[in-house]
Amino acid sequence: MKPLYEVINQISQLESKLKSHEEYNRYFMKCRQSFEEMGISYYWPANEKYAETRTDVEAHITGNQTKNLAITQVIKPVILQDKTIVQRGVVIVEGKD
Repeated sequence: MKPLYEVINQISQLESKLKSHEEYNRYFMKCRQSFEEMGISYYWPANEKYAETRTDVEAHITGNQTKNLAITQVIKPVILQDKTIVQRGVVIVEGKD
């Protein structure tokens, strides 16, 4: 399954970069539907609040701020198979004022 997760990583990167191009959304939705038929889903946790108790992501914290932490960049998405995390997301976290 690892090669499939790598494909999902690449598709999610493209989806993130091409988010503003509406003409590609249909293709990404078809990919998501195909993955869901196999019991696989993924999400991109950008801009979500971060707490050290989160178990779905591996965080790299930047800056000196330690309060109001938020995910500012996603390197890899969170991938679930049958609602179980099979790949933790890799993210960059920064403190927000």
